[in-house]
Amino acid sequence: MPSHKLHRKWAEECGINGDLANEVDRIIDDMSHHDSVKVMITNMIAMEAVVRLIRGNSPEDIKESLLRLSKMFPNNVRKYAKILFTDRDTTGMKVIKEIYDTYGVEGLKAAILHVVLDYIEQLYLRGYDIDEIKRRIGLRGLLWGASERKGERISYLLEEAGFKECITRNIEIILRDIKFSKPPSKAMEKDLKVHQKVLNYLKSRDIVAIVINGFVYSLVPGVRRLNSILKKQGIVRVGLVKRKHRFKEKILVGMPTDMFYNEEHYKPIPFIDLLKKYDPEEGWNWKMEYGRGKGRVIYFYREREIKSLEEIVSSLYIDDFPF
Repeated sequence: MPSHKLHRKWAEECGINGDLANEVDRIIDDMSHHDSVKVMITNMIAMEAVVRLIRGNSPEDIKESLLRLSKMFPNNVRKYAKILFTDRDTTGMKVIKEIYDTYGVEGLKAAILHVVLDYIEQLYLRGYDIDEIKRRIGLRGLLWGASERKGERISYLLEEAGFKECITRNIEIILRDIKFSKPPSKAMEKDLKVHQKVLNYLKSRDIVAIVINGFVYSLVPGVRRLNSILKKQGIVRVGLVKRKHRFKEKILVGMPTDMFYNEEHYKPIPFIDLLKKYDPEEGWNWKMEYGRGKGRVIYFYREREIKSLEEIVSSLYIDDFPF
């Protein structure tokens, strides 16, 4: 977590009273519920509730409208909408509502800024560079899957709270402040350097995903996962997915089509033809990920064993990799 001093600095920079922000920071940083407050960027109903409170809607009207909205979503969403703003709501929304009742809309805005700054610090400590951090908080470019949804939510919250311009303009200074106030440990710093070296090399070779034990990871979490497994087991089978081997399903009028395209060749290809092209007898594996209303993504890859992260940055290894 960034220090309260850093939180206060950026609250004031973005137009929030420093004393009020400090009070909100102390409430959120109570470890009994600190992580649960992040529900505003992980749960669609919670996010909408926060936004509508900022807009001046009453909790009663918000709950009524979100109950209607939730009928179009899975059962778990409907269940959460029913307990919103009640004693049965054990998520961070209970804390957020208390902040709203005590400090009003400005308190809510301070809470949003707190959560976003915490998230930026987490991304930095995970080894993401500034461009990736911008994407993951919705300030730049697009991502696929869960990261895209979270980025969209953060961008939406920042815009509704009036912070998007402030964060966009100052993101590099914010990161500098985070690095200065909370530098990583020597062990973490060493890992970050190795991770960054591997990431840069994979990006330069147009690798967009890593498959480990049948699970698809984007590059940053994939490299972290590889490192973790290698430390425990000393060896792991891994598949590297090139951009040209990643296909996204074409959606028409909200419906799947079984037609897939990639970023190099937009012309859709039938799923059955893709399976013929990537013949398992030639060593190809594939993994399909299901999106939420945005179609499926298929990753084609071949596997081989590695014994260290350093093997990946070897030119011989990459050139010899069975794409």
